[in-house]
Amino acid sequence: MKKIIVLGFVLISFIAKAQEAEKVSVEKNLNSVQAGLFSLSFQNEIRLDRKITLRSELGLSTGSSTQTYPDGKKESSFLIVPYINIEPRWYYGLDRRNRLGKNTINNGSNYFSLLTTFVPAGMALVNTKDFDAPSFISIVPEYGIRRTSTRKHFYSECSGGIGYRHNFLDKSLSYTDDENEVEVNFQFKFGYIF
Repeated sequence: MKKIIVLGFVLISFIAKAQEAEKVSVEKNLNSVQAGLFSLSFQNEIRLDRKITLRSELGLSTGSSTQTYPDGKKESSFLIVPYINIEPRWYYGLDRRNRLGKNTINNGSNYFSLLTTFVPAGMALVNTKDFDAPSFISIVPEYGIRRTSTRKHFYSECSGGIGYRHNFLDKSLSYTDDENEVEVNFQFKFGYIF
């Protein structure tokens, strides 16, 4: 009887370890470049937990700024500005994709994130007019999908969300933007992981 009990415990521990071995995890560290319709950036994504990462991003983005003068005249400027993103991500779909035999390489899964973006003023690389756009910070909860191609290094991402944006406005100037705004963010990007 003792042998059967011991054999039972050995089998149970073997099965438990086999099930733990099947659980997938996000990659320990990923470096990539990514291009979207209006941006180009470099990212680093590090693992914090089995399904949680912290993604940092430095990039360039296009945009426009409109300034209203006291006489009512409006002037718009096309800009290319640097930006910084910090984004914790929870890849909640990893286990399900693994069970279904789908590709999870390079964190290929659905995720929830909290995208925090800062764009500094006065650092535009391209500015078609003689005035600066205000700097801003935005915080946007997002839902996203990341898929890796059959070639391990290429991936695509689609994400979107609605959040908050705070513009740091110079009180001596008149802007068309409010100090606090609703931020709608939708992105579709392609990337290369090295």
